[in-house]
Amino acid sequence: MKSLTLLAPLLFCVTLLCSSLHVASDSAAEALAILKWKASLQSQNHSVLLSWNTSNNPNTKTSPCAWFGIHCNHADSVTKINLTGYGVKGTLHLFPFSSLPNLAELDLSTNELYGIIPPKISQLSKLTYLDLSFNQFSGQMPPEISHLVHLQTLHLAGNQLNGSIPREIGQLKFLTDLALCSNKLNGCIPASLGKLSRLVSLLLYNNSLSGPIPPELGNLRNLVEVYLDTNRLTGPIPSTFGNLKNLRVLHMFNNSLSGPIPSELGNMESLSEISLYHNNLSGLIPTSFGDLRLLTLAHLYENQLSGPIPEEIGNLNSLVDLELSENQLNGSIPASLGNLSNLEILFLRDNRLSGSIPNEIGSLMKLTMLELDHNNLTGNLPQGICRGGSLEYFTANDNQLTGPIPQGLKNCTSLKRVYLERNRLKGNISEDLGVYPNLKFIELSDNEFYGEVSSNWGLCKSLESLSIARNNLSGAIPLELGLMSKLLYLDLSENQLSRSIPETIGNLSMSFYLNLSINQFSQNIPIQVGKLTRLFHLDLSHNMLSGKIPGELQSLRSLETLNLSHNNLSGEIPASLKHLRGLYTVDISYNKLQGPIPNCQAFLNASVQELRGNKALCGNASGLPPCTPFF
Repeated sequence: MKSLTLLAPLLFCVTLLCSSLHVASDSAAEALAILKWKASLQSQNHSVLLSWNTSNNPNTKTSPCAWFGIHCNHADSVTKINLTGYGVKGTLHLFPFSSLPNLAELDLSTNELYGIIPPKISQLSKLTYLDLSFNQFSGQMPPEISHLVHLQTLHLAGNQLNGSIPREIGQLKFLTDLALCSNKLNGCIPASLGKLSRLVSLLLYNNSLSGPIPPELGNLRNLVEVYLDTNRLTGPIPSTFGNLKNLRVLHMFNNSLSGPIPSELGNMESLSEISLYHNNLSGLIPTSFGDLRLLTLAHLYENQLSGPIPEEIGNLNSLVDLELSENQLNGSIPASLGNLSNLEILFLRDNRLSGSIPNEIGSLMKLTMLELDHNNLTGNLPQGICRGGSLEYFTANDNQLTGPIPQGLKNCTSLKRVYLERNRLKGNISEDLGVYPNLKFIELSDNEFYGEVSSNWGLCKSLESLSIARNNLSGAIPLELGLMSKLLYLDLSENQLSRSIPETIGNLSMSFYLNLSINQFSQNIPIQVGKLTRLFHLDLSHNMLSGKIPGELQSLRSLETLNLSHNNLSGEIPASLKHLRGLYTVDISYNKLQGPIPNCQAFLNASVQELRGNKALCGNASGLPPCTPFF
């Protein structure tokens, strides 16, 4: 008995030694297996892989535990490999799946790996985290992934995987995150995904998935985010989604979903974002949406929704972005929208809305973008429409609005884009509009404005497009208009503007479109127009301009359309206009021009209608006599 007691320490040491030798042997085997995969990579000399090598000391066993991106447990067995974003290039064909029995986390995302995902990946039996996203993997998802029974995270996004989602994925009962987005997957979403009871995140967007959305997804009560957008899904939105009380984000846009929006969606009490745009959804917007008190974003545009906008939408105090455009909504804009104190974006354009714009819109102090165009709205613009001083984009064009520009809009210096064309707005435009230092585009055409063009436009230093065509403007164009150095587009046509075209028009050197037609301008065409070398459209027709066509127009080498018709221009057309090689159409009819037309295709191809009504034009063009030696 005493001898056994003496032998006990010795036996312990031998056991410990054997165990250490076994561990060292296993660690070395894992290292050699990893090195075999490294040798197959096209990026094996990458700086991050330089630490992956055998020991130079013959008395030291090679261990991968100190290698870059590799982590081990206390027994020196590899448990984690993380090479995300290091430009690793190659395949997984020689990856040591069978030699890493303790690997729990594998992150090879954002590299240049390609080829198929080998079915042997199922040999990583302890894997809980697998991220192969943002590589160039192709082929089908191996059903054998379902053997990774401990898997919690599966990210295969941003590859070129095709085929269908294996229904076996539904066996991964511990899965919390599934990201298969931005691939080429097709076929139906398997109903078996409804068995993934622990799933928190489901990302299937940007594929070619088709068929209906399985109602079984409504069983996944732990879901926080669902992204099914940008696929080819059809059929209705399952009413079972109303069970998803923890869901915060629901994106189903860019599909072909049809039928009504289920009223049960109003039960998703945690919902922050719902985006259903660009589908074929029809019917009413459910009044139950008013119960989604945490909602910040609602995108329902580009569908076939009808009926009124529910008053209950005004209960959504957290709402920041509400977009209902391009539907068939009718009735009036509910005054309750004025309660949305956090609203920044309100898009109601292209519907069948009627009645007046409620004054309560002025209560939206944070509003930056308001689109109401292409409806049947009537009445005046609300006085307090820019009360918060944040409004940047405002469109109300193509309605039946009347009355003047409200004082609130005159003082709205935050404006960047304004579109009010094709209404019946009226008032003195020189008094109703202010100075807008940030304004880039303003469209006021086809209204009933009168008065003169204000010199204040010259103070709008950011302005790129100014259009006030088809109104009742009178007086002269102010010299200050030439101060708008960024102006690209100017249309003042079909008004009653008079006197001369100011020479300062030549300072608009960035302009590509200039239309002053159908006014009462007189005197000469200023030679400074020749400085507008980026101009491709110039229309000065239907005025009372006189004198000669300035030869300086030869500098307009970008010009495609030139219309000088119905004026009192006289003399010969400058021969130098033959240099306008890009000119496509020209109309010089009904002037007092004479002599040869320039030798340029636009003139030579001009129709009789575009040349008629002059004094004595000649040349090789339809309807003109040949020029005599006198010319």
